[in-house]
Amino acid sequence: PRKCCMGLGAPWDMGNVPATTAPPKKKPDPVTSETVVIWGLRLWQVVGIFALFVLSIIITLCCIFKCRIPRTRKEIEARYAQRKAAKNYADKLDGVPPLNELTEIPGGNSPLSSLPVLKEEDEMVLQGN
Repeated sequence: PRKCCMGLGAPWDMGNVPATTAPPKKKPDPVTSETVVIWGLRLWQVVGIFALFVLSIIITLCCIFKCRIPRTRKEIEARYAQRKAAKNYADKLDGVPPLNELTEIPGGNSPLSSLPVLKEEDEMVLQGN
């Protein structure tokens, strides 16, 4: 007999594979979003939890390190000007004397501290109430 298909034999001739009446092996269920993956959670729940975890780490790191990238040259220049203005303001504040040197503190060592201090009862008597 003549063989076709480049020496493989006829399409109906399976070669040496014995015929069997056993049922075919069961294929595994296809993986869908409703497939239970781990601890009774479905695939979409596991993916969601993982995504939230990764997102929270990214947000936390960005808040801690302030790693925001400016979008435009104009924004970069504006941030530079803002930092420069803040530094100038901080330098000017260093030259301002402390508050206790600028104002009089009640009961402090000043010429006005020799004035009598009236209590609330004394003020009422003076007002005639």
